[in-house]
Amino acid sequence: MGQRNCVISRPPVDAPLTASPTQVGRQNCRSISKSRMAEVFELKCELSVVVMAATAGVLVQSVDARRAARTRSSARSAQPGSGGSIARLGSARLAPRQAQGQVQQAFANQADWESVWLGLSQHPIVQDSYGELLGSMTPEAAKVLQVRTMLPMAKHSWAAKPAGALPAKRAGILAGYRGFAQKKGIEWQADAAKLEARGDAVWEAERGSVRRNVHMPEYYLACYDGPIHSYNKGNGEWMAAFDAPSAYLLVHLHHYPDVSPQAAFDALHEEFDKLALAHLGSITARPLRCLDMGCGVGTSTFSTARSLERAGSQGKVTGLDLSDYFVTVAKQIQKERKSEFSGAIDIEFLHGDALDLKTCGFEDGSLDLVVISEVTHEMPKAVSEALFREAARVLAPGGVLGYLDLNPAQILKDNPVGALVDRVATSNEPYFDQYLELDVAAAMRAAGLEVVENTWPHHAKYPTLESCSLRFLVAKKPMDLGLSTWTGSWTLDRRENWGAYLEALGVPEAAREEATKSPDFHEYQVTENSFFMDHRIPAKSVHMRYTAFLDNVWEVAAYQKPTAKEFSDEHTEAKQTMWRHRWVKFPTTMETILGEFIGPGKDVSLMRELTGPDEMKMTVTVMDKETGKELVAPCYTWMKRTGHQPPKNVVLELRERFATGESKSLEWRIAAIKKAGALIAENVEALSAAQAQDHVSPSNMFGASLMVQGAVAFYLSSLPSWMAASTPAETVPPFMQAGPQEGEWEVLPEPKGVGLVIAPWNAPALLCVLPLMGMLAAGNLCVIKPSEAAPASSRLMARLIAKYFPDRSVVVVEGGREVVEDLIDSPVDHILFTGGGEIAKKISALAARHLTPMSLELGGKNPCFVDVAEPEQLALYAAEIIGTKSYFGGQFCQAMDYCLVHEQVFDEFVLLLEEKVKALEDKRACQMINVGHAKRVKSLMSGLDSSLARPALEEVEEDCVPLTLLINPPHDSQIMQHEIFGPLLPIVRVSSAAEAAAFVQGRPKPLAAYCYSPNPDAWSLFRNKSSSGNLAVNCGPQRMQSNLNVGFGGVGESGYGYSIWGKAAFDDYSHKKAIFKGKNFAGSVWGACPPPPKGAGKGK
Repeated sequence: MGQRNCVISRPPVDAPLTASPTQVGRQNCRSISKSRMAEVFELKCELSVVVMAATAGVLVQSVDARRAARTRSSARSAQPGSGGSIARLGSARLAPRQAQGQVQQAFANQADWESVWLGLSQHPIVQDSYGELLGSMTPEAAKVLQVRTMLPMAKHSWAAKPAGALPAKRAGILAGYRGFAQKKGIEWQADAAKLEARGDAVWEAERGSVRRNVHMPEYYLACYDGPIHSYNKGNGEWMAAFDAPSAYLLVHLHHYPDVSPQAAFDALHEEFDKLALAHLGSITARPLRCLDMGCGVGTSTFSTARSLERAGSQGKVTGLDLSDYFVTVAKQIQKERKSEFSGAIDIEFLHGDALDLKTCGFEDGSLDLVVISEVTHEMPKAVSEALFREAARVLAPGGVLGYLDLNPAQILKDNPVGALVDRVATSNEPYFDQYLELDVAAAMRAAGLEVVENTWPHHAKYPTLESCSLRFLVAKKPMDLGLSTWTGSWTLDRRENWGAYLEALGVPEAAREEATKSPDFHEYQVTENSFFMDHRIPAKSVHMRYTAFLDNVWEVAAYQKPTAKEFSDEHTEAKQTMWRHRWVKFPTTMETILGEFIGPGKDVSLMRELTGPDEMKMTVTVMDKETGKELVAPCYTWMKRTGHQPPKNVVLELRERFATGESKSLEWRIAAIKKAGALIAENVEALSAAQAQDHVSPSNMFGASLMVQGAVAFYLSSLPSWMAASTPAETVPPFMQAGPQEGEWEVLPEPKGVGLVIAPWNAPALLCVLPLMGMLAAGNLCVIKPSEAAPASSRLMARLIAKYFPDRSVVVVEGGREVVEDLIDSPVDHILFTGGGEIAKKISALAARHLTPMSLELGGKNPCFVDVAEPEQLALYAAEIIGTKSYFGGQFCQAMDYCLVHEQVFDEFVLLLEEKVKALEDKRACQMINVGHAKRVKSLMSGLDSSLARPALEEVEEDCVPLTLLINPPHDSQIMQHEIFGPLLPIVRVSSAAEAAAFVQGRPKPLAAYCYSPNPDAWSLFRNKSSSGNLAVNCGPQRMQSNLNVGFGGVGESGYGYSIWGKAAFDDYSHKKAIFKGKNFAGSVWGACPPPPKGAGKGK
């Protein structure tokens, strides 16, 4: 994650050095006599001692007191003393080693200030006041003290030199960098020249559009108008910005010397990015908000964006920098590198001050990830600490701060004092001495962050932190985890060392892998004193609901002691055990103790700990009952959140709400339908992305959103008339009525109550919302159960429903079969299921236990008859069939399942179809929803001769199936007996339209039948001699979905009811209540009403 100040770091160790005009003078300094040193000391003692004392935090005596001390010690020798503290200081001194990288080497041959320091520090005055302190300092602290003490003299020395000396030194260092970069294959000068060639006028115009009215802190202004990093105006000139991309490649070459400069950069930052992103956890499932503080020309920003895209994340990364020059260049580089990114991450660059992010639009808790990459060594220590506080402010709870910068431990170990002094004195890094004192981890903690990683890159090359010139730190902002965080559903994510626990349980080794991976589902609702849990382990047919009390009192456990026999066919009577529960750390950690759960004297501790808003860690330990000693090493299970829905039965919750009667009003229904429409209209991109992640074909929701908006308008305009009671005509003759105005009839549509929509995976968003609108139009409340086969869409739908229906009149429940069974058993008042026939039979059986009415939209083997027609008409038919099959991959309830083709055009039409398939080229391979479904579709071809496939089958990815024609497969083959729901298309020869209609009539009734013929007689045959849910004559499925006044539903094995849209759906989800309102009492002949007189009603 690179940034503007690139030349601050370390190129390879063998880089050439350019001679400095100051070297001769520095060499002469080494020969200064000790007597001369004493004179220098006398002249500078006041300043040096003050610096030393300030650095060490020691109170300094007054000037008069120090002078008196010097007088008292005048008889002492000025030569180095032999005191114990001096000896300790000398032995503790860090011996310089080979410097790492070009920057360290550029200063490695500067004056040896350590000899100066020895003379200074051993002076009697210094020893009297600070000898003990100096002797007790760590080598690192002592070296920083040396740098800070020598620095004023070094600065004074440079100030006394000719005016051009310091710029000449910077120029020499910069020339060395550029020359070495060229040798290493970095086109530094060419790349910088390419940027420069755009011209000053262009650059200045763009800088004008980038520049904001930003207050520059004094420390930064000194490096903007003045020198830093071998540039005379380091952050305020174009050349520094043009050089930055190449310079940053150069300075990190030595970390990965065996690869190209770009590969070394990528490897370093990929390692850093992965470390930071790993701690975002489940946050990455939603669009992320990220900030790169001090982004320079964007190298770190681009790296962050690329890593987020590789992780499958979406969101936005903002690069922020105080230099308008660097931000301007970053925006240009962004244009040049646009093709490298998919667009899932939006990248922007902003001119602004990272110490004042509010003026840049970043509010408290607004970010998920903040990156600070090689910035703080350019700042005073206090500014760095303020930067961490600002980062902590803008991070959301659970957000991550990723930090990369130079490693003071290595720098102090491997560099002489003179090198460090000169880096600061020459203003190459004017605040570097302060950076060497910065305790980053402590500063992060002081800012309220939790440090979770403190490491370094490329451990294979650098075995210790002290051996590497860079360091990584990752910190997280603590989350506000409360009792409500527990509430919701959780599922097994992963386990660690679980085999040890299973072995202790006595589980056979052959069964341990299955037991480790066995799905485990939890739902919680926790109070201060107790917790309710719904626990399901489907593989063991476990489904338990219980309340446990957090009072540390033993009671009978809900679970029985496990036995090894549970994992075999043998039966052993289970035994009960006791348990107790307590808070370990309220409200995030609780412990359950199961007494002698796996045998005499062996207790089991189960520790549940919230480690984040969406993650729970469970630690299981087997302990000796008496001593508490661990008998089995801790075993871990991590649970991840799948929803925030409380475990209370949602149907019961909705029933209570429905009983209030609020959903019966026109106003409520209109508002609810508008919410459903807005949910789709305002989230087309997010829904499309989720469907793409789930491999839904097609994933783009734009067209579907238009359908939904059309439905919204239709419902809003039609609802008043639909809801109104109708008045049917009276059929009872007057002589049987109780008077001439006995009363009147009306039929009132009323809502059924709580509906259940069980949606499919092939249109996971649309087929949640379209039926929902019908439910809401009829005044029902609704539970939506999205398909677990489309998890990203399901999760997003759950979030969106919660957002758009905060009153919980509509609720999403995620999960699989067990969830569906629970919902149906609640029971609900109407069920819509969209899917396959076999599952529909199981759902119908469950519904029958409660006599719950249903609507089924199933599909089936939809036939398409192609009659004799002109060549251009046949070409249209072929385009429609192949286009539809390809667009949906055949995963569409109205897709043509097989074609019945008239023998007179059979060969011609097969060729047309084959041409259309070949024209698809790489799009011929249709991605299925998952590998399992792809295998099911391919299995339908088993037993068929490969010669039937046209074009010939080709190798594709495991989750894909190539669109393939199957010519005249046997009528009893699997492909002709089962719904395909994929891109295979059997082509069957028939002699006439009559044979085709008879063929359809002799099979289970499909959802849709297609008749493509110019002959009205063929239309009549399909209309009158075949049965299907819907008949499309000379049109495709899209036209069949376009009239909201016409219901769409199946018949027989393709379903029943009109559940998708319009008046038909309204009627399906309403109960037509007949009402008779008698003005005169209308009794019965066997009750209050006398029988009619004889002859009444007879004609005269």
